[in-house]
Amino acid sequence: MADASTEPKLAQTETEKPLHGDEKATEAPKETSEAPGTTLTNAASAASSTVTSAASGVADNVFSMFGGGAKKEKKDEVEDRGDVSGSAKAQKAAAAEENPEDEAPESEDVHFEPVIRLTEKVEVKTNEELEEQVFKMRAKLFKFNKEANEWKERGTGDVRLLKHKENGKTRLVMRRDKTLKVCANHYVVPEMKLSPNVGSDRSWVWNAAADVSEGEPEAQTLAIRFANSENANLFKEAFIKAQQENEIKRTVKLITEQRNIDKPSEVEGFPMKIWNIEIYLLDEAGQEKPANCFTKAVYNLHPSFANPVQTFTEPPFRCENEGWGEFDMTIDLYTTEKGGKNTLTHDLNFAKGRYEAKHVVNFKNPSAALINLLRDSGPVPGDENGAKRKGGEKVPRKKTINSIDMEKLADGLVKLGEDDLLQVVQMIHDNKSEDTYTKNDIEQGEFHVDLYTLPDTLVKMLWDFVQQNSRA
Repeated sequence: MADASTEPKLAQTETEKPLHGDEKATEAPKETSEAPGTTLTNAASAASSTVTSAASGVADNVFSMFGGGAKKEKKDEVEDRGDVSGSAKAQKAAAAEENPEDEAPESEDVHFEPVIRLTEKVEVKTNEELEEQVFKMRAKLFKFNKEANEWKERGTGDVRLLKHKENGKTRLVMRRDKTLKVCANHYVVPEMKLSPNVGSDRSWVWNAAADVSEGEPEAQTLAIRFANSENANLFKEAFIKAQQENEIKRTVKLITEQRNIDKPSEVEGFPMKIWNIEIYLLDEAGQEKPANCFTKAVYNLHPSFANPVQTFTEPPFRCENEGWGEFDMTIDLYTTEKGGKNTLTHDLNFAKGRYEAKHVVNFKNPSAALINLLRDSGPVPGDENGAKRKGGEKVPRKKTINSIDMEKLADGLVKLGEDDLLQVVQMIHDNKSEDTYTKNDIEQGEFHVDLYTLPDTLVKMLWDFVQQNSRA
């Protein structure tokens, strides 16, 4: 027999606390004068009755908690309900059988006028309306955090290359899944170089000088990872192609002329010379065109000249000097673009009285204004959607329209103040024709117009406006 002290026991408080519905079982028993045997029998019977009652009470409480109750016996239904049935459905069915013509008509054509009418569909602009998608691939983008010296994940989504239909420039855009928040947005420029990430054949790293995914242009080091090396190589091919398309090449021709002059030379045996250099662009046919895409040309001559650095701001940027010796010089050609400088090396020699030298220059990621100037010397990206008539015929270029010099008009417009330029933009919008080519570059805050596509009356209005405000 086991020792009673080793058996598990409940705490006194647990044993003393009655269960829900067992409160009657704890009442003190009433005194009775019955015999001891009878008392024990009656007590057992009462206890059994009390436990049964308590269990029934607990069961009722449990069921009532969930909206139920004690299971009830289903009453026998009346076998013959007859026409005195209280069911509305039965009465309606009986009435329909007696009078089929009185049956309610079907309500399929019932029309309810809406209480609130929805507004018309609102078109949401994404600034991608004038772009076409040339590449799309799913990838994960990372940004290098210089402060923490580690890579931070920017998001997962589709990386896309979007080519503008008018200027032909391509930019890289990537949005995060679900939220569609932009995590990369920059032009693909020739200066960018894709480098393989260390230890991976499916990721690339490059530097973006002006990524605007956060709103303001910011220099960032980005890395992108693809599912496999094949996808990574496809991205590289599309990236390099976009770089090439974002670069316009032109041939610059330098024409040098020289002859002897009757002046004493500083060195015996070397006669004095007068020489000059002019700069032109060549079109596809090899014809000379004014190099008006450059704002100035800086000639860096031999240090022995009294003025070794000479600057010219009007085409053909003619530089003329006297001297007796030959030397190499550099010529810096500037555009209005940031960092838009091309440096040429030119050999000044006196072997011939006239000779030419040709150099290929690159215009990297040019603006719409520069593209418009380069169009005169050859095709530019986006010409298929640019300044053309509806039938596909290019707009003829005339130097003068109704005795108005178009080049002088363009120069005058550029020199106007901000308030005057706003009036010019309004005049163009109010008086332009179907053939007028305009472009509002919201990202750059620029408005572009091809003056040669304006109606003659509008050209005259702009000319008068420029003349009036120039005198003022």
